[in-house]
Amino acid sequence: MKKQWLLPLTAVLGGAAAFVLRLVQRHTGFEADTGLPVPGAPAGIALVVLLAALAAVLILLARQLPKETEAGPAFPDAFITSDVRLLTLPVMGVFLTALSGLADLCEGFGMGSLMARMAAAAAGPGGVPDDVWQVPAPGFSEKAQILMGLLSILAAAGLFINLLACRRKDGAAPRPASANLLLAPAVSLVVRLVLVYRIDSVDPSLSAYYVELLALVFLSLAFYRLSSFAFRAGRTRRFALYAGASVVLCIAALADESPYLSSILLYIGGALTLLGFLLLRLAVGTADHA
Repeated sequence: MKKQWLLPLTAVLGGAAAFVLRLVQRHTGFEADTGLPVPGAPAGIALVVLLAALAAVLILLARQLPKETEAGPAFPDAFITSDVRLLTLPVMGVFLTALSGLADLCEGFGMGSLMARMAAAAAGPGGVPDDVWQVPAPGFSEKAQILMGLLSILAAAGLFINLLACRRKDGAAPRPASANLLLAPAVSLVVRLVLVYRIDSVDPSLSAYYVELLALVFLSLAFYRLSSFAFRAGRTRRFALYAGASVVLCIAALADESPYLSSILLYIGGALTLLGFLLLRLAVGTADHA
């Protein structure tokens, strides 16, 4: 295995380990009656140690990637490929991000309960717990849900348009990329981060929601670093580091005790999209330095 593939592999495996620890922490690290954290819970301590260790490993692996000494590579040149298989992950991620936006819109327009009943009917008796189909987490106003939904759909559309520019067709001129649309995911996630923090910060226990906040923070940073390629300011090392950290935290956040459909789709979609763009950049970068 070439060493540049160690970073995405570490992110995926590290995210899986963080998911397991977070799941154990959720079931054993909080008091059932009050929801307050249990002092000295092993799973919570182990999760913090693991995340710190993964951060150090990702930094070391990112520093081994080629460094741009001049103006950064442009978008989509830094991600363009003729291998459609490399586009599978980001396309799946964009699709799930759009579905996340639709889920937010449905709840904002009062269709959340209808979706819950349809999902429960399709799953059959005892098929899927009711809380899995709550869309999205309670506490958001209808206007906030509609705003998040519209921004997520705009972000997905911007990413899809730019993904089309990443496909190289023999004998055909490359599709133009849109730098402004590539900024949409970062803007969307910053707005969502602010809205989520306003609700989560009411909880006196930081350990109950810090993983979700970190996931949104690093998703915002990773998509911002992705958009910088469109302005010839992209840096592969920085993008790889933020993308790897986002994958770890998004996978870990799936273990939280609020498995709302919108959040599930957003975290999986964001992780797949960034992982796909990271693999594209590493594949193109490897070819450039061969």
